[in-house]
Amino acid sequence: MDGAGGWELQARVDGGLEEEMTERLVEYNKSRSEIVRRRFEPANLRSEPVQVFALATDGALIGGCAARVERLWHWLTIDTMWVDQQVRGRRIGLELLRAVEDEGRQRGCRWAEVTTFDFQAPGFYLRAGYEEYAVKHDYPPGHSNHFFRKNL
Repeated sequence: MDGAGGWELQARVDGGLEEEMTERLVEYNKSRSEIVRRRFEPANLRSEPVQVFALATDGALIGGCAARVERLWHWLTIDTMWVDQQVRGRRIGLELLRAVEDEGRQRGCRWAEVTTFDFQAPGFYLRAGYEEYAVKHDYPPGHSNHFFRKNL
């Protein structure tokens, strides 16, 4: 497809061009925002993991919450949360969530975020003080993905 001014569009997979495009976008973003520039400094590139697990007296895993901290941006992102169905309703999930949030606060986080599908735990996060700010409908088809945030 030709464009005005002597250029063309090409629909193809090209890892090299994608990498160059990403590098150029990062450079642009860094030139426009000091905090973004600092985020891309080598010492700030990696997120810090936060993990809390609930173990039965025999050592068996009955629940867990895995998250990550972006210290520079003051955000805690909850990636995985699970509690065994046999022990749900005993506040284990809430205790896991609170422990991860506390660790986030200790690392300077002011906010937390999480996504959950309609068949997972949107009500749980609402009860835990999160506010829903978006819903992606039919993602996956027939379901919804709910986006939550909380001031820490």
